[in-house]
Amino acid sequence: MKLIRGAAMLMVATMIFSACDKDDAQPDTQFSFTFNGKEYVSHATTAFLTDTVVAGQRVLVVDGLTNNFQEHMQLMIISPDSTLTMGTYSGSTMSLMPVQDSLSAGYLGTNMTVEITSINSTRAEGTFSGTLTESGENEKPLTDGTFKVNIN
Repeated sequence: MKLIRGAAMLMVATMIFSACDKDDAQPDTQFSFTFNGKEYVSHATTAFLTDTVVAGQRVLVVDGLTNNFQEHMQLMIISPDSTLTMGTYSGSTMSLMPVQDSLSAGYLGTNMTVEITSINSTRAEGTFSGTLTESGENEKPLTDGTFKVNIN
Protein backbone atom coordinates (compact mmCIF):
# COMPACT_ATOMS: atom_id res chain seq x y z
CA MET A 1 0.00 0.00 0.00
CA LYS A 2 2.86 2.40 0.82
CA LEU A 3 4.44 1.58 -2.54
CA ILE A 4 1.24 2.47 -4.43
CA ARG A 5 0.78 5.68 -2.46
CA GLY A 6 4.45 6.63 -3.06
CA ALA A 7 4.14 5.91 -6.79
CA ALA A 8 0.95 8.00 -7.00
CA MET A 9 2.65 10.93 -5.23
CA LEU A 10 5.62 10.66 -7.58
CA MET A 11 3.31 10.73 -10.61
CA VAL A 12 1.47 13.81 -9.31
CA ALA A 13 4.75 15.59 -8.58
CA THR A 14 6.06 14.72 -12.05
CA MET A 15 2.89 16.08 -13.68
CA ILE A 16 3.09 19.32 -11.68
CA PHE A 17 6.74 19.94 -12.53
CA SER A 18 6.32 19.09 -16.21
CA ALA A 19 3.27 21.38 -16.47
CA CYS A 20 5.34 24.24 -15.05
CA ASP A 21 8.17 23.85 -17.56
CA LYS A 22 9.02 27.05 -19.37
CA ASP A 23 7.85 27.12 -22.99
CA ASP A 24 10.84 28.10 -25.16
CA ALA A 25 8.74 28.70 -28.28
CA GLN A 26 9.37 32.03 -29.95
CA PRO A 27 6.44 34.48 -30.03
CA ASP A 28 4.64 34.83 -33.34
CA THR A 29 6.03 37.24 -35.92
CA GLN A 30 4.07 39.61 -38.11
CA PHE A 31 5.13 41.83 -40.99
CA SER A 32 2.39 43.29 -43.19
CA PHE A 33 1.15 46.42 -44.97
CA THR A 34 -1.33 47.63 -47.57
CA PHE A 35 -0.03 48.95 -50.89
CA ASN A 36 -1.81 49.74 -54.14
CA GLY A 37 -5.07 48.24 -52.86
CA LYS A 38 -3.48 44.92 -51.87
CA GLU A 39 -2.48 43.57 -48.47
CA TYR A 40 1.03 42.11 -48.31
CA VAL A 41 1.77 39.64 -45.51
CA SER A 42 5.13 38.01 -44.88
CA HIS A 43 5.08 34.33 -44.04
CA ALA A 44 8.84 33.97 -43.68
CA THR A 45 9.93 36.90 -41.51
CA THR A 46 13.35 37.51 -40.00
CA ALA A 47 14.87 40.53 -38.28
CA PHE A 48 18.35 41.52 -37.15
CA LEU A 49 20.25 44.50 -35.78
CA THR A 50 23.39 45.72 -37.49
CA ASP A 51 25.65 48.76 -37.76
CA THR A 52 25.63 51.03 -40.81
CA VAL A 53 28.63 51.98 -42.89
CA VAL A 54 28.38 55.38 -41.21
CA ALA A 55 30.00 54.99 -37.80
CA GLY A 56 27.71 55.17 -34.82
CA GLN A 57 24.37 54.26 -36.43
CA ARG A 58 22.22 51.18 -35.74
CA VAL A 59 19.78 49.58 -38.18
CA LEU A 60 16.93 47.16 -37.58
CA VAL A 61 16.30 45.15 -40.74
CA VAL A 62 12.91 43.40 -41.05
CA ASP A 63 12.88 41.01 -43.99
CA GLY A 64 10.20 38.73 -45.42
CA LEU A 65 8.63 36.87 -48.31
CA THR A 66 4.96 36.70 -49.19
CA ASN A 67 3.28 33.32 -48.88
CA ASN A 68 3.37 32.60 -52.60
CA PHE A 69 7.05 33.69 -52.85
CA GLN A 70 6.08 36.34 -55.40
CA GLU A 71 7.43 39.34 -53.48
CA HIS A 72 10.35 40.09 -51.21
CA MET A 73 9.68 42.85 -48.67
CA GLN A 74 12.27 44.61 -46.52
CA LEU A 75 12.07 47.48 -44.02
CA MET A 76 15.26 49.15 -42.76
CA ILE A 77 14.87 51.35 -39.69
CA ILE A 78 17.90 53.59 -39.32
CA SER A 79 18.77 55.20 -36.01
CA PRO A 80 20.63 58.53 -36.02
CA ASP A 81 22.96 57.22 -33.31
CA SER A 82 24.23 53.96 -31.82
CA THR A 83 20.97 53.16 -30.01
CA LEU A 84 17.62 52.02 -31.31
CA THR A 85 14.87 52.70 -28.81
CA MET A 86 11.11 53.26 -28.79
CA GLY A 87 10.15 56.32 -30.80
CA THR A 88 9.53 57.69 -34.28
CA TYR A 89 12.08 57.28 -37.06
CA SER A 90 11.74 59.08 -40.37
CA GLY A 91 13.99 58.41 -43.32
CA SER A 92 13.68 54.64 -43.05
CA THR A 93 13.65 52.64 -46.28
CA MET A 94 11.22 50.03 -47.60
CA SER A 95 11.48 47.82 -50.65
CA LEU A 96 8.96 45.55 -52.33
CA MET A 97 10.63 43.51 -55.05
CA PRO A 98 9.38 40.70 -57.27
CA VAL A 99 11.08 37.37 -56.72
CA GLN A 100 10.20 35.59 -59.96
CA ASP A 101 9.42 38.46 -62.39
CA SER A 102 12.71 39.78 -63.74
CA LEU A 103 10.98 42.42 -65.90
CA SER A 104 9.55 44.41 -62.99
CA ALA A 105 11.85 46.78 -61.11
CA GLY A 106 9.79 46.67 -57.94
CA TYR A 107 9.06 49.52 -55.54
CA LEU A 108 11.26 51.54 -53.21
CA GLY A 109 10.45 54.00 -50.44
CA THR A 110 13.25 56.10 -48.99
CA ASN A 111 11.35 58.29 -46.55
CA MET A 112 9.19 55.90 -44.54
CA THR A 113 7.99 56.89 -41.07
CA VAL A 114 8.33 54.14 -38.46
CA GLU A 115 7.00 54.16 -34.91
CA ILE A 116 8.79 51.59 -32.71
CA THR A 117 6.34 50.86 -29.90
CA SER A 118 8.40 48.17 -28.15
CA ILE A 119 12.00 46.99 -28.51
CA ASN A 120 14.54 45.00 -26.51
CA SER A 121 17.46 42.74 -27.43
CA THR A 122 15.20 39.92 -28.67
CA ARG A 123 11.97 41.49 -29.97
CA ALA A 124 10.67 44.63 -31.72
CA GLU A 125 7.18 45.88 -32.53
CA GLY A 126 5.87 48.90 -34.38
CA THR A 127 4.00 50.49 -37.24
CA PHE A 128 5.07 52.19 -40.46
CA SER A 129 3.75 54.14 -43.45
CA GLY A 130 5.00 56.19 -46.36
CA THR A 131 5.20 56.29 -50.13
CA LEU A 132 6.71 53.77 -52.54
CA THR A 133 7.78 54.61 -56.08
CA GLU A 134 8.41 52.47 -59.13
CA SER A 135 11.58 53.46 -61.00
CA GLY A 136 11.48 56.91 -59.38
CA GLU A 137 7.98 57.57 -60.73
CA ASN A 138 4.37 56.64 -59.90
CA GLU A 139 4.30 57.39 -56.19
CA LYS A 140 1.75 55.31 -54.30
CA PRO A 141 0.96 55.30 -50.56
CA LEU A 142 1.87 52.41 -48.28
CA THR A 143 -0.46 52.23 -45.26
CA ASP A 144 -1.29 50.02 -42.28
CA GLY A 145 2.26 48.71 -41.92
CA THR A 146 2.92 46.63 -38.81
CA PHE A 147 5.75 44.45 -37.56
CA LYS A 148 6.21 42.19 -34.55
CA VAL A 149 9.49 40.39 -34.95
CA ASN A 150 12.02 38.31 -33.08
CA ILE A 151 15.49 39.80 -33.43
CA ASN A 152 18.12 37.22 -34.37
